Amino acid sequence: MDLVYERDLRSMKLLILKGTRQDEAVLSLAGRLGLSRQQMRKILIAGCDMMTLENIAPRLIAADEAAEGIADELSIPHLTTALGLLSAEEGEEFISRVEAGESIESVKKAIMEVLA
Repeated sequence: MDLVYERDLRSMKLLILKGTRQDEAVLSLAGRLGLSRQQMRKILIAGCDMMTLENIAPRLIAADEAAEGIADELSIPHLTTALGLLSAEEGEEFISRVEAGESIESVKKAIMEVLA
């Protein structure tokens, strides 16, 4: 018997991300993080469930409104609260690294290593 939870859902997740609003959200987030559309899709497919992907556009809009300062530059609200790709503790750790003097670019690189 081939049950849904036993199937590989990557192709279904990709179909979701190809939707108009979802694709715009993926492009927006990829731009914020300095990634290509394909790289961002790969991260989202691996780290998010289908329901999160269906609602990615309003989730990212809410994160845009909540983001400010260093957290906004690192896209922490987008990756923690909106998508659940990072835990809140990981997000705070990345913010504190920048506050301690590490460059934003090096912290973004560290975030990408965690997500990959």
